[in-house]
Amino acid sequence: MTLLVKDANTTTQSISTLVDVAGNLVPVHAPAAIAGGIAIPVGPTAPLPVINAAGAVAIDGSGTVVTGGTAQTLFAGVVPVNGYLVANNSSAALYVSDVGPADAGGASIPIPAGAVFMTPSGYKPGGAVSLYGGAAGQAFAGRRW
Repeated sequence: MTLLVKDANTTTQSISTLVDVAGNLVPVHAPAAIAGGIAIPVGPTAPLPVINAAGAVAIDGSGTVVTGGTAQTLFAGVVPVNGYLVANNSSAALYVSDVGPADAGGASIPIPAGAVFMTPSGYKPGGAVSLYGGAAGQAFAGRRW
């Protein structure tokens, strides 16, 4: 059932309603997000925005590849609780993985020279983050939060 509502300053607007157990007409509320001053119903194509209030100060984990062709653990093996980033400051690709040892392929994420890989805020990997570079001395910047 729809209830029509009008006040002195607006046009007639419909409000979705249902009948409660006592037979009263009650409005049906749906979660919505505000975009451009207009309420948009939340759904698969318009998800409810989430703000990570549990953010933490970033901790440096920068360095260089110690042994080329071998995965190395980042952040001294500490699992980031709210996310991380790795910037490739070298001239060749690096690979990062938080689901096992990194390598040049498989489940590892490639980071081209000069690029940055960053997880969404609030992302907590299932395990330690590892990095793979093909040559010793490849520089990277790392932050965990």
